[in-house]
Amino acid sequence: MSDVRRLDEVSIFNGKLTFLIPHEWIEVESGEDGTYLYQVPDVRSGWFRVSLITISNVARPADRLAELFSNHENVSATEATGNLMRRTEKDSEQDGTPLHIFYWFGGGCVPPNSVCEAVFSYTVQSNALDHDDTRSEVTLLGQLVSKAHFNPAAWTNAET
Repeated sequence: MSDVRRLDEVSIFNGKLTFLIPHEWIEVESGEDGTYLYQVPDVRSGWFRVSLITISNVARPADRLAELFSNHENVSATEATGNLMRRTEKDSEQDGTPLHIFYWFGGGCVPPNSVCEAVFSYTVQSNALDHDDTRSEVTLLGQLVSKAHFNPAAWTNAET
């Protein structure tokens, strides 16, 4: 059995955020402004959402980023990108269906004066929480989102 998976690079928010997702996933209409949604076609459980929060004109971006993450546990720095990451999860319900949501918050500085936070979430039906494929997807997504990249050139191009 092979553990190799094909991944595709996704660049969203006019190129401001880039990350990888499994090749077989598709983008679907989220119904929410400012949010991208990905899933395996016709899936009954496993929806991956991404949103982006930007704070501009920050005098000291690195200090502001540290402040944003200072009140949270399990924060780590990603060496490859310099981003701060944290992960949480919670139970929820929609239309009577019990759900479990995994969250990853990735924050980074974009020169010269912006701070960004990408909010990634992966929602599964609670009855699928202990399935091997769910655990595998959550592990993979954690690895992929930790390598998400905020593209400074996209901000520069947006401002000109």
